[in-house]
Amino acid sequence: MKTDYELFKVSGIPVSISLWFLLLLPLTGFNLPLVISIFIAVLGHELGHALTAKKLGYGSYGINIGFFAGTAQVDSNMHPRDNIKVVAAGPLVNLALGLLTINFGLEHFTYVNLFLFIFNILPVYPMDGGHLLKDILMLNMRDRRKAFGLSMSISSVVAIFSFITCVLASKFIIGIIFLVFFYYSIRELGYVK
Repeated sequence: MKTDYELFKVSGIPVSISLWFLLLLPLTGFNLPLVISIFIAVLGHELGHALTAKKLGYGSYGINIGFFAGTAQVDSNMHPRDNIKVVAAGPLVNLALGLLTINFGLEHFTYVNLFLFIFNILPVYPMDGGHLLKDILMLNMRDRRKAFGLSMSISSVVAIFSFITCVLASKFIIGIIFLVFFYYSIRELGYVK
């Protein structure tokens, strides 16, 4: 069964939506303004990645908006300096959108964008902040293997701390996400060793 449907193109980049995104409707109590805010914020985030990659001369092949997340398919063989720019562009779009709409009565949109900025900038793999940390360490350390290992160690600590914080705050769904990120970080750390 087909679950992804192309909606439109932006600068030649196809944008599709997954039917899984529609699960947000019942999960938000059919809060349509919130769901629309999430869609636009995630789209802006992924366009930040895709358009920056394209501007730097790399391929941008598509964007998919899924269940409270999105993906931008871009070339994976970037130099770490370029990758830092591409990865940072997504959260920076959310920060800009959140700050620009603070005084316009668009509470859902403002909060969603600021949440996505904070969530994505945490140095936790596989989020944008985890990729930024990895690339920054790899640029500044001679031993790339040690740089990768250090980034995964930091990611593991931040993920487990975030999990505990979420559980204490009764934010169990976000806590589970951080637990999954902890698993990813530990798994990647195992590949280094």
